[in-house]
Amino acid sequence: MEEAGIPLKASLIPLDAVASVPAFHFPDRDLWGPNVYVVLERAFGIHLNGDLTIVLSREHTEYQWVAYEQASQLLKWDSNRTALWELNERLGRDDIIVSA
Repeated sequence: MEEAGIPLKASLIPLDAVASVPAFHFPDRDLWGPNVYVVLERAFGIHLNGDLTIVLSREHTEYQWVAYEQASQLLKWDSNRTALWELNERLGRDDIIVSA
């Protein structure tokens, strides 16, 4: 919801990929207090239908739909590439469990 305006009622695809991100990567880290060292990053896919409109947050200026290979090259963080790989594997094996 926060990053792309995806409705809260959208169906999520929970992934096994989990990572820890050092808190210093976040510009508002000082608001969280001195005892926050890492932020847990959980990954999800989302089941989209044709009537969804993407609404970007102020943190982003653009988005694009690309094939898996290009998406993997565009990603900066290994944790995001791992989550994308898992989602691609699950899609290829028809091993998708959608949660409401």
